Amino acid sequence: MTPGHGEPCEVWPTAVAIEVLLLWPRGVAGPVTTAEEAGRWPVFAMVVTEPPGELARGAQPLFDLLDRPRREGEPAVVAAETSWSVLDHANALLGLHVRGVAPVRFGMRVLLPSTRVLGILDVVARGATIGITTGRRAARLRDRVDIRTALSDLVLLSCPPSVELAALAHTLTVAQGGEPSR
Repeated sequence: MTPGHGEPCEVWPTAVAIEVLLLWPRGVAGPVTTAEEAGRWPVFAMVVTEPPGELARGAQPLFDLLDRPRREGEPAVVAAETSWSVLDHANALLGLHVRGVAPVRFGMRVLLPSTRVLGILDVVARGATIGITTGRRAARLRDRVDIRTALSDLVLLSCPPSVELAALAHTLTVAQGGEPSR
């Protein structure tokens, strides 16, 4: 289906994650080992490129939502169907398919080289809150920011656990001589 339009289509707009930011609220100490301990944190924020030209049409509602004026701290949360996949095991290229259903309808695929997230891939695999933003909005997120500021510059999505990502995280950890997380 054409993301956001309901018409048949084989091509989803594709954005590339050029940076990943792991956002924790102040006062949350260090890494956690279970999804229950993590709760909604960390937010796995992907800084993405906007798909070019005509391909961007299906994803445009997401970018419009990012640009819509909001009060500081007012979150933009999208009910979405999301799924991770490993597109290229040899080069550890990940894909996140997102189909937003409310309050905006859109669809897109985000490509993410897993080298950007090797140390935290297991956290993402257990299910994470995903934040999507653009380069022009990410500048405020790179420094230590409060939650209100972060929420104003992200669109938040919930992502279920991924067996495929967990297997890749395990393989990469073992290959690097590390101890896999439990």
